[in-house]
Amino acid sequence: MSVQYSYVIHDIITVQSEVGLPELEPFLVAEPILEPDIQVSIGMPARKPHSQTDPHTRHLYYQEAFKILGFEAEIEIGEKVKVTASPLLRYSPHVLYTNLVEPILRWSFVERGYALVHGATIAFGNAAYMITARTDTGKTTTLLKILNHQRRDTDTAAFISDDLTLISPDGIAMTYPKPLTISHHTVQAVNSAVLTRKERLALLLQSRVHSRSGRRFAFSLAKLNSLPTATINMFVQMVVPPPKYQVTRLVPKVKLVRKAKLTGLFIIEVGATMDRLLEPKEAMEILLANCEDAFGFPPYHSIKEFLYNSNGNDLRPVEQDIVRQAFQGIPTMLIRNNTLEWWRRIPVFVGDEVAAYFTERPQPIPGSFRDPAHVHV
Repeated sequence: MSVQYSYVIHDIITVQSEVGLPELEPFLVAEPILEPDIQVSIGMPARKPHSQTDPHTRHLYYQEAFKILGFEAEIEIGEKVKVTASPLLRYSPHVLYTNLVEPILRWSFVERGYALVHGATIAFGNAAYMITARTDTGKTTTLLKILNHQRRDTDTAAFISDDLTLISPDGIAMTYPKPLTISHHTVQAVNSAVLTRKERLALLLQSRVHSRSGRRFAFSLAKLNSLPTATINMFVQMVVPPPKYQVTRLVPKVKLVRKAKLTGLFIIEVGATMDRLLEPKEAMEILLANCEDAFGFPPYHSIKEFLYNSNGNDLRPVEQDIVRQAFQGIPTMLIRNNTLEWWRRIPVFVGDEVAAYFTERPQPIPGSFRDPAHVHV
């Protein structure tokens, strides 16, 4: 029997996989799971359902060019979810997770009353603040710089999540601590000494291959359905793995928390300098658009309807309701500038005791983010 990696995510979903999934490593448990909610296997995906007798089991087959040498997968959803991925995906675990397992997890969480939101989340004491933006805007650098300035024993900042945050309808943000994908610029902005010389040299190549422009080019290719984009991505990451590191490696002495109460939402954008408190409807439209933006890589557009149409029930409005309930009454501040120094501005709206470490004169806009009279319900 092959080695099995078992993951328990906040006692909500269990995953068992024949391949170690680095993004789920913080949820790894030692004991095998007898009946996992999601089973990931490596083998020969089947074009047709294994059983024609169970009307409650749904089946999907996805294949790109090159057949066994390409990106190929089978998803079977019944009481449990069974995923069979083609053999070469064993050697590209980041692609296996990001392109296949994570979309399944997204809609599996919704079925259980939770939502995976595209946002970095940091806690100050018991208060959680989420930072969201379009993909590759600068959430990771912003998060790391704030945490890097909050490493004293008396500081209150703690890491919850970087790329995705798991939220509940009652406004609790739960950690989803995937390793952070960094660039040469990102690590220089924090402290390049945290990496070894070998890792810094490798990062020069990794940053070029997995750069912002490289990912945008890949998304452009994804729109051309004639190209086997997921297969290309699989081979690229087999040769040059993405530069992913846990936050504890990048920010020594960083504090970690598993959950905190959502207290504020920041939307960061590039553009003419402006801080603006958003109306709830506009804030939710932007946040939900950013969430969808995070799941745009193949084969997502080919499998999403299969995943969110749960036995005839569309899970998309369910997810939207979870997000709206979680952020009800929570103020949203849009922070826009061309200097990309959102990390200096965000603490101003958290509190004077935090802002003092980021700017000489912390002056929030009168009647803005921290004014209870302007908190929307």
